[in-house]
Amino acid sequence: MNLNNEILNLLKNENCHIVGFADLSVLPSEARLNFKYGIVMALPFSPQAILENKNNNPQRYYNEHEPMNIHLAKLKNLVADYLNAKAYETTANTPATELNQETLSATLSQKTVATLAGIGFIGKCAMLICKQAGSAVRLTTVLTNAPLACGVPITKSGCPANCNICTKICPGNAVKGPVWEADLNRDDFFDAFACRDASRARAKTLLNVEASICGLCMAHCPFTKEYINESSSNTIPGI
Repeated sequence: MNLNNEILNLLKNENCHIVGFADLSVLPSEARLNFKYGIVMALPFSPQAILENKNNNPQRYYNEHEPMNIHLAKLKNLVADYLNAKAYETTANTPATELNQETLSATLSQKTVATLAGIGFIGKCAMLICKQAGSAVRLTTVLTNAPLACGVPITKSGCPANCNICTKICPGNAVKGPVWEADLNRDDFFDAFACRDASRARAKTLLNVEASICGLCMAHCPFTKEYINESSSNTIPGI
């Protein structure tokens, strides 16, 4: 069994089925802390949480965040410990966890690792969209120098140019319209500050919490709708 399959089996036993392996050598060395490879793991929100949030009841969607945080932390530490035991260098404390408050961006975006791993593309609303669960996922990443077989990077969005669903539904008008490509700056197609402010306002109004919780673009995304429809007849692992 090769190293990729060992990691996949390790994560499968922890109910994580969306995993990708990325060659990060195309990125600046300081952004990837001189590590060559990235392992990205994703967990989906439950279909019930997405549907209820779509119907203006975000309580379940909000409640699922903390258990997912705990599960994602467990996954990345599990992978890092497993590779360390095999004498490979790793870090689970990646630049992806350090958000610059002046730009609302990270030195290394987990979504960038995901696109380089080939598990999804970036939608108009700046969310990662993967085939297993649409945009209804959260991510974590481990960096390593362990020799891994990597996925084929995705460099263009799968969003139809004429799809404006997230543009219309966003309460902060954060979605500007252009379709993502790998060399397109986030600020050219998405306003992260408008998203944050509208998310905080929605969370305060509907949940009475101080948090950036919205997810309306996710809930209305046609790719997420496919995930919800499929889940009605199949069991898709969640948290």
